[in-house]
Amino acid sequence: MLVSYILLLVAIVLGCSKSATTEGLFSEPPDVVGFIDEKEILFIKGSYHWDHAIADAPSPDNLVKDTAVYVVKPNSELTLTFKGEEPQEISAGLWVNQNFTPLPRVKDTILLPDKPGIYVLSIGAKWSGDDRGSYAAAIEVID
Repeated sequence: MLVSYILLLVAIVLGCSKSATTEGLFSEPPDVVGFIDEKEILFIKGSYHWDHAIADAPSPDNLVKDTAVYVVKPNSELTLTFKGEEPQEISAGLWVNQNFTPLPRVKDTILLPDKPGIYVLSIGAKWSGDDRGSYAAAIEVID
C-alpha cells in the first residue's frame, strides 16, 4: 500500500513538472540571424519580455564587446531571419554613445553605413501582446 502512494506521488510530481515546461515558463524570443551577401551574422539576444518572463541584459555595446566583429562593405544590405515566429515589427539601428540611431530600410532589407568604422547593430522586435526582444551584433565597415 505504501508503495502505491509513493508511486502516485511520483506520478503527480512528474506530471506537474512536465505541464510547467509545456506552458512555456522558461521560454524566450527566437534567435535571429542576419545575412549580408550570403555571410551569416549571428546576433546576441539582449533584454526581452516574453510570455510573462522578463530578462534584463547589458546595453548593446556591452553585449558585443567580447564577440566577433563581422567585416562588411559600405552600403551593404542586411536581411534578418528569425528562428521561430516572425515578429510583427522590427526596428534596426546603430547603438552610438548609449543612443539608438535608426538605419534606413528598403522593403525587407536594412541598409548599413557607408562610412568605414566599427559599429554596433541593434535590433528590436515586437510580437503580439507585450512580447518583445532586443539583439546586437558588431560590424566593421571596410572599403
